[in-house]
Amino acid sequence: MDYEELDESPVLFLSDTLKDRPNSLLPFTQQDMRLLKSSYPEAFACAASVKCPSVKEADMTPDNMKLCRVHLEATIDKVKPKLVFPCGNLAMKMLIKKSGITHKRGKSYEFTTPNGHSCIVVPILHPYFVVKEPRHKYLFQTDVRNAYEKYILGKTHEGKFSYETLMKVEDVVSLGKELEHSSDTLALDIETTGLNFRTDDIQTIAISSQDKNWVIPLDHKDSPFRQGAEDQDPDNYGKVWSSLKKILENPKSKKVFHNAKFDLKFLINYGIYTQNVWDTKVMHHFIDENLPKSLMDLVKLYFPTELESL
Repeated sequence: MDYEELDESPVLFLSDTLKDRPNSLLPFTQQDMRLLKSSYPEAFACAASVKCPSVKEADMTPDNMKLCRVHLEATIDKVKPKLVFPCGNLAMKMLIKKSGITHKRGKSYEFTTPNGHSCIVVPILHPYFVVKEPRHKYLFQTDVRNAYEKYILGKTHEGKFSYETLMKVEDVVSLGKELEHSSDTLALDIETTGLNFRTDDIQTIAISSQDKNWVIPLDHKDSPFRQGAEDQDPDNYGKVWSSLKKILENPKSKKVFHNAKFDLKFLINYGIYTQNVWDTKVMHHFIDENLPKSLMDLVKLYFPTELESL
């Protein structure tokens, strides 16, 4: 029971199982510990999520996990951490009963033991995986740093985000006149009815400038502009798309998308050839080709304190 001699600590790193070393059983190897100490700026506690040496995830039946969780919960009750980092898939599964470390790393989960101790759980890659593949070190250290700043230092920021939904054709036309010659940088995103640009429709388009955010319903079922909408003026649909065409084909303003090729194919199918396009997915690849590039991954990397839940 590796937790019996542990002291209280605000942070607990959980390995998968105990490592069988000469004259000792340890949760992490020396290499693992060097990485942890270089990644986390303060003292921390370490323990294994499974209190048996050299057990693999495939060995852990549901009954085995249930038995071992009793000791894992006792570990958390003894250490009383504010923040727990389960390292790797098995440690995460033992604690929050979820699998898929690749997609869940860096996210936060609330956890409470049967005895009532509550803490925040942030799954991260296992140090062994990072030591073996050094290209993952930046991602590992960023996840640790973001969680430390948010949950230990309390650095949070609530983004004061608001947007305006344009439901009148006059408002869309006015926006088109405002932005058709603008040199502002615009961020854009579309929502579609499916993935096939030839057969699916654009439901909405969102446009953001430095100071304002607009959402325009297009072929959405509740859009007042779409063909067949109740009390719809037949000319309004064309006016809306004409205004969007002026905005998107304005060569002076940068149009920032994420995975732009998806949006551009749909827009081209509507007769809009967007000019001066920038793609955050491509730009991030140039920064570090080894990092994941989904939109949520970029938000977790660069704006973690603005999210209530990752």
